Amino acid sequence: MKKILLLIYLLTIDVILLAQITSFSDCENVKNSANFAFQNGETITLVANYKWGLVNTSVGEAVLKLSKEDYNNQIHFVASVSIKTYGFFDAFFKVRDYFVSKFNADNMKPSYFSQNTHEGKYTKKSTMYFDWENNNLSGKKQRKKSPEREYSIALNGCMFDFISFIYFLRNMDFNSIKTGSDFLVTFALDDILKTLNVRYVGTTTIKTRAGKFNAIEIVVQLLENDTFASEPEMSLYLSNDKNHIPLYAEMPLRIGKVYISFDNSTNMKYPVTSKL
Repeated sequence: MKKILLLIYLLTIDVILLAQITSFSDCENVKNSANFAFQNGETITLVANYKWGLVNTSVGEAVLKLSKEDYNNQIHFVASVSIKTYGFFDAFFKVRDYFVSKFNADNMKPSYFSQNTHEGKYTKKSTMYFDWENNNLSGKKQRKKSPEREYSIALNGCMFDFISFIYFLRNMDFNSIKTGSDFLVTFALDDILKTLNVRYVGTTTIKTRAGKFNAIEIVVQLLENDTFASEPEMSLYLSNDKNHIPLYAEMPLRIGKVYISFDNSTNMKYPVTSKL
């Protein structure tokens, strides 16, 4: 049960534009921020479920909130993600996590990322600072009661934390992307850089806790883990409208599967026209 709940937390973070971006390499050329798929004050709630045989139960939720602030003399979007298990499952493996990503409101480049994780007896705190002028990523991290460790590594080209990537992905112009196209995306995981594959599958219909939607299907490569099924990939679905709301994510495990489903949202920038 502990591995299942931890995996649900990880998948929420991995799920967790309409700026005319047609490739992840275009992160250097984001234009027309007025057409972004999101706005200040937006809130999205997702619910995580575990399914195995006749067992199909909700175990926790993630809430994504978006605001704006002046950071380093530039206007930034501030995306916060809070994750918690429900009361019954706290007895097995209590999760209370909080993440913050600050990315430039004009070009979407991440500037700051922080993590405050409490998973059972495991704790972790980390902070990353993206210095694009000097192509440097610096940060500090601390696990459990270990001493805090600082690091500094080079930035290169397009790079994201997992939260800023969600919002960048929402601004993709999928109408201009060929079905079956693959993209490589580099993530900063503290002082480790990982490049993973993202594939645009096409459009489909998906059922969520909030009803059925026309959706955009994407397959995201995941980091290898003994908990995953033999091929660690996650299917991710976004609403097929101007908001590109994260609707649903599903990942098969060695035992059962986990899925994360859209529950509700407030203050969306555009009408949700994809709901059937």
